[in-house]
Amino acid sequence: MTTFDNDVAVVTGAAGGIGLAVCRALLDAGARVALADVDADGLDRAVEELGGERAAAFVVDLSDDEQATDLPRRVRDHFGALDILVNNAGVRQVTDILDLTPAEWRRTLDINLVAPFVLVHAALPGMVAQGRGKIINVASLAGLTAVRGRAAYGASKAGLAMLTRSVAVEFGGRGIWCNAVAPGVVETPMARGFFQDGALTETLVQVTPMGRWGQPEDIAAPVVFLAGGESDFINGAVVPADGGWTAGYHSVGAASG
Repeated sequence: MTTFDNDVAVVTGAAGGIGLAVCRALLDAGARVALADVDADGLDRAVEELGGERAAAFVVDLSDDEQATDLPRRVRDHFGALDILVNNAGVRQVTDILDLTPAEWRRTLDINLVAPFVLVHAALPGMVAQGRGKIINVASLAGLTAVRGRAAYGASKAGLAMLTRSVAVEFGGRGIWCNAVAPGVVETPMARGFFQDGALTETLVQVTPMGRWGQPEDIAAPVVFLAGGESDFINGAVVPADGGWTAGYHSVGAASG
């Protein structure tokens, strides 16, 4: 079981969904956690829910490079350290390519890919100086295989997977681990609309070998594992957490041949 000795983690997109589940799991494992999000009210509720002095809220707009760059310093000033960075914040729209505007494309990449780069860029010097640091990026199934209506989202998450590998290649020899978890469909507020369509949920169950969709805790567990010492020989990996969806074609009653 992964445990931490008061290691300090910052988690973006921490006010709800996967981010909040990751924060809870890190705290339960003994870490101190900086919850970062643009939603100030949501952060206050999350910190109150988690309780204790080992969690603190940091309001930040990740579309602002200066605010993103300053976040690692703020966390270090508050907790005295920064050992783990979890890039979880993301935005997504379901739009056909011909209906997707350049502004929507840029905003998606700004939040999902540029902001993680800025945060990594800002956090790395301190991690290298202390001789150790763990970076976990939350990618997506949509960055591993194309999904209709998610061109911008998929491109941003595919880019995040390559950023993950690039950091591992350049900094693995300097005490830095950078890995990613690629969730499939997870029941979160951002995906709420999906679960209101009975036909879609039935299809999801049919194409997923595990026969169900994910919960935030299903993603938090591998994030915590990758943040801990038990994963020290894993670097530059993109781990699907999708119930087997990307392993291959699977359908209830499908003919074999």
